Amino acid sequence: MDDPKRYVTPHCTMVYPSLFEPSQFKKEEPKYSCTLLLSKSHDYRPMKESMKAAAAAKFGSNILTRLGELDFPMRDGDEKAQGERDNFYYNMHYMRVKSKFPPKLVNMYGEDITDENELYGGCIIKAYINFFGYDYMGKKGVSAGLLAICKIEDGEPLGSGMVDVKNVFGDVIQQRQEVDFNSREYNELGQQNEGRGNRVGGDQEEDIPF
Repeated sequence: MDDPKRYVTPHCTMVYPSLFEPSQFKKEEPKYSCTLLLSKSHDYRPMKESMKAAAAAKFGSNILTRLGELDFPMRDGDEKAQGERDNFYYNMHYMRVKSKFPPKLVNMYGEDITDENELYGGCIIKAYINFFGYDYMGKKGVSAGLLAICKIEDGEPLGSGMVDVKNVFGDVIQQRQEVDFNSREYNELGQQNEGRGNRVGGDQEEDIPF
C-alpha cells in the first residue's frame, strides 16, 4: 500500500450500510456508503498521517500548520448519541465513508460477499479507505472514500430497523432446533398453525482534533 492517503482501519463496527445499492442523502449524488464505529482506545496516529497526506496533496504542505481550518471526517460519538436509539455511538468515534462506485466486499477468506444479509449494521469489519481533500462551495476539508470492506465476524445487530431475533424469539428458535419433523406432535402443530498511515510534513504541524 504505497499511497500515503490510503488507510486500513482496525477492527470496527459497521452501521447504516448501503453497500449493494447506492443511497441518496439530501441532494447529494447517490453513493455506496456506511458508517464506521471505532473505539476511542485505538492508536489513531497512522490514520491522522493519512489524513494529513490528503490535505497536503490538495492544499499544499503549508496547510499542515493550519489544520484547524479544515473539516475532517472523524466525529465524536458522544456528541452524536441521541438517547436509547443511538446509544451505540457513546464512547466511540464514528466516520461516514462513501463511494460513487461499488466497493470490494470480501470475507476473511478473500471470497466475494454477494449476500446483502452478510453485511448488516452491527457486524465487525475492517475497511480500506482513501482520504482526499475537497474545496466545495466555500468549505474545505478531508473526506473518506470507501474502497473495500472485509467482514471479520458477526456482531450484535445495530441501527435503524435492526432487531436481534435470537434474543426476541430465543425460545422459539431453540425449540425449532429440537423438533422431530417426522413426529406426530410436529404434524399436529403444523396443522394448528397453518394459515430475519504514513508521516507527512515537519515538526510544526498541527494535530487533527480527535
